[in-house]
Amino acid sequence: MPGRGEPAPGKRREGYADMILLLDLGNTRLKWGICPAGRGDWLARGWLPAAEVERLGDALAGRLAGQAPGWIGVSSVASADLRERLAGVVRDLGGEVHWLRPEAHRHGLRNRYDPPDRLGADRYAMLVGALRLGLAPCVVVGAGTALTVDALDAGGEFLGGLILPGVALMRRALGEGTAGVSDVNGQARDFPRRTGDAVETGIRAALAGAVEHLRGRLARRAGGPARVVLTGGDATLLAGLLAGPLVRVEDLVLEGLRWMAWEEPGQA
Repeated sequence: MPGRGEPAPGKRREGYADMILLLDLGNTRLKWGICPAGRGDWLARGWLPAAEVERLGDALAGRLAGQAPGWIGVSSVASADLRERLAGVVRDLGGEVHWLRPEAHRHGLRNRYDPPDRLGADRYAMLVGALRLGLAPCVVVGAGTALTVDALDAGGEFLGGLILPGVALMRRALGEGTAGVSDVNGQARDFPRRTGDAVETGIRAALAGAVEHLRGRLARRAGGPARVVLTGGDATLLAGLLAGPLVRVEDLVLEGLRWMAWEEPGQA
């Protein structure tokens, strides 16, 4: 995991805990996880609202046995303000801080984005996580504030993907941007006859359609079925709309970060 130093990384010091702290700062939530440096299961995981990043130290109190983590990995797609605020918190925690920067070829992943470093850190981490968990070929779906849908082939090549508004953003866009649509709080129906129901059914059909569209393209390229790997806050809603092989992975960004951290020198 490259990108040490955004902004002002901490320094590793003797006597730090033999633990890794991993952070996923998105638009809505700050998710965190603690795992052993020598590989192993999660020791603890949790989350905070993204706007409350300053509470991270309190959330971790007692989780690190009174010691600072020896290594901190961060994936962030949040605003510059939130990143700066989080940077201040992790500096206070101590440890060696690494801000994830996507690369063209690392951790077994061949990143074909144009240019490679413009791929979102969260998407990059999810692709690495899916690959290292042995789930390729697959379509990696992050169902959060935005919906990301990315195709990964069996050889670890990221082929490309889609980005579209998530459920809440679609509702907001229709409610605020369409004069004739004031009711956006409906239920999914087979044949909607109310505006709110039409909105909700349309949103779900659009999201599921995007996923199945890319799954179909990947399956044709692979010459066989392609599974969907699903994560994020709206994963439960989306899972019920999809056909075909499906794997749910909780906190796939953190899973990817964990594999990348273990592959850093001195972490195995």
